Amino acid sequence: MAVQRFSCSGFIAPRSIVKNLNVTLNESLRVISMASAENKSLRQLLDNEQQTTKDLAATNQQQRSILSSTRLSFLWRLCNSDTLQCSRCLPGWAEHDSRCFFLSSVPQKWEVARRECLDMGGDLAVVSSAADQAFLTNMTFQYVRQHPQEDFLSAWIGLQDMVKEGAYFWVSGLKLHSNVTYWRPQEPNNAIAQWEADKAGQDCVTIVPPDHIGTEDWLNSWDDIVCLGQRHFLCETAAFILV
Repeated sequence: MAVQRFSCSGFIAPRSIVKNLNVTLNESLRVISMASAENKSLRQLLDNEQQTTKDLAATNQQQRSILSSTRLSFLWRLCNSDTLQCSRCLPGWAEHDSRCFFLSSVPQKWEVARRECLDMGGDLAVVSSAADQAFLTNMTFQYVRQHPQEDFLSAWIGLQDMVKEGAYFWVSGLKLHSNVTYWRPQEPNNAIAQWEADKAGQDCVTIVPPDHIGTEDWLNSWDDIVCLGQRHFLCETAAFILV
């Protein structure tokens, strides 16, 4: 049996205790070493994440700068460079009731005209009120005055009765409202032209420019004609929101 001994220098531990202490110390050193390595690895991961965050922030800043530049460039297209007055419509389009309207300079068939309006981000014009009718009819009137050399007959709008004769629908899907109709006298008459091989009749609607503005019944400018006829056309799209 081991016996504790004392010397003048103090307590002397048995060999077994010293051995256990060494094992414990070595294990502690190993744990500390592993913890140190793990901390180093975590620090490296943290540094990597911080660098990634910086890189993403720089990329986002660059993208915001590009987007801002593109947006400003686009917005400048809505502004007059001389007066610095800005519109909510692109050049060549006229604003009315939070919408933008365009009158083509080239005649097309009704279907082709609609496709061109769709390609420009809109559709053929829809008349929802007397104010709409006045605005669009005036556009055709002003165009004729400004281009007297052209043979301007009328301009397509987004109204047709192709599916069923007399059942008129707008390109928006809405049915023609009886309180918002602006037919010319004796129209619609669905007259069939002699040259029509299929005798389809007149299923598409145009606005015929009036001779004068503001006279009695000047708003009554609608005429149904053959959809295959070549006419100018009126497009519409939503006005831009400038924020």
